[in-house]
Amino acid sequence: MPANLDSPSPDERVAPTLRGAVRDEFRRIRRPPYGVLWCVGINFVLVTTFWFVPWPVVKDFMFNLHRTFWFPIVMASWLIADVPATNQLAPDRWRVLAALDDEAAIDRLLRAKHLALWLITTPITVAAALIVGLVTGDWITMVVAVVWVASAPLCAVGIACSVGVRWPYHELPVRVRWRERRNWRPMLLRWGVLVLLPYGLVPALTAIGLAPSALAWAGAYVAGVRGNGLDAALLGGLAVAIPMTLWIWHRATAYAARSTVRNAERLRVYLSDPRRG
Repeated sequence: MPANLDSPSPDERVAPTLRGAVRDEFRRIRRPPYGVLWCVGINFVLVTTFWFVPWPVVKDFMFNLHRTFWFPIVMASWLIADVPATNQLAPDRWRVLAALDDEAAIDRLLRAKHLALWLITTPITVAAALIVGLVTGDWITMVVAVVWVASAPLCAVGIACSVGVRWPYHELPVRVRWRERRNWRPMLLRWGVLVLLPYGLVPALTAIGLAPSALAWAGAYVAGVRGNGLDAALLGGLAVAIPMTLWIWHRATAYAARSTVRNAERLRVYLSDPRRG
């Protein structure tokens, strides 16, 4: 088994403050195998490649939306649409095992993971939205895009982390999984489904944060409003979207922490044995 699964980390304790937990999470992210950084980097390359791909049929399939502001919005969805958004317990299993009976500590640990991922991805997506705004001169839509990419992903990760509470999996190299392919259900089938699931689930969840603005715009359009009135409807939707996404993140993460503690015995057995896949 890989070294990081064979032995405890030097510090198995969840920091007593959220700031300390975020600092510890960044320290973990900067250690091999750099899973979070690899996932964010690969997804950034994929989104950028498909957005600027020269084949119109591929571009229309991937991004069938007329405004260029969908580029940073799609990017925000995809940068977090990977295993760091769902599989948050197993990669940090020693710290989780040490805190399985402490709901507040698990809640703090999950929020630290969400904030660390948010702090890595948000500057990229906000910069993309600002660049598009400068190029197009569409300031109202730029504000909507910037606020959305800075808030909706946090809401999505807060909900998606419950997947990793119910179905965690260990960070095993592919060669190890292939070597254990006779035990194919947990090693290949279960793992394969959970690896692919975030690519559909997380973008769908990020749409929650866009719903208030989209509904306000659609309602105004159906009512015959045009021009600046539609822009005002978009901005009005933000007044609902921002507190809504933060509330969802808070409640969803608290639920995930409670669920972790309720399922402590099952998780303890699973997280203690990487051979379970």
